[in-house]
Amino acid sequence: MPWASLNLQPATTMSLAKSLLTAATVTLLALSAAAQDKTLIGTWEGWLVDGDGSQQSQRRQRISELVITAAQITCKDGGNRSMGAGTYRLGGTGAVRTIDANGTAGQPAGKAFQGIYQVSGNTLKWCSGNDKARTRPTELKTNVGNGHFLMILTRKTDGKK
Repeated sequence: MPWASLNLQPATTMSLAKSLLTAATVTLLALSAAAQDKTLIGTWEGWLVDGDGSQQSQRRQRISELVITAAQITCKDGGNRSMGAGTYRLGGTGAVRTIDANGTAGQPAGKAFQGIYQVSGNTLKWCSGNDKARTRPTELKTNVGNGHFLMILTRKTDGKK
């Protein structure tokens, strides 16, 4: 065993092995969460919408830029002003997955937001509960009474093919 030269007792060796396994598992979970859905990574623009956002008249607030990296999310409103930043964690499988965000800067700092999302081609639908919502959204639809709001975003492209 590689640890034999350290003269560790079997219990210490098992404890060390468990600690290393736990650390490796946590690291893999963190890496897989970020890599789990690379389709999210990128720069998006769109709208905060009423209802399911299927009608142009349901657009409420412009989102000029929402940037998602492997580690964080930043957002700007229609006037190109920062709406804040945060970290996120992904979960679930299938077409609609979970996304939990934690604000780190700006108005959302220190607040937690539970949500669901779906990526289809270059369209991201993300429904999130506001900081007062008591439940995670169950459908991709704004529900003001429950504190849920839907964003419909399109991936920005740099014009290169």
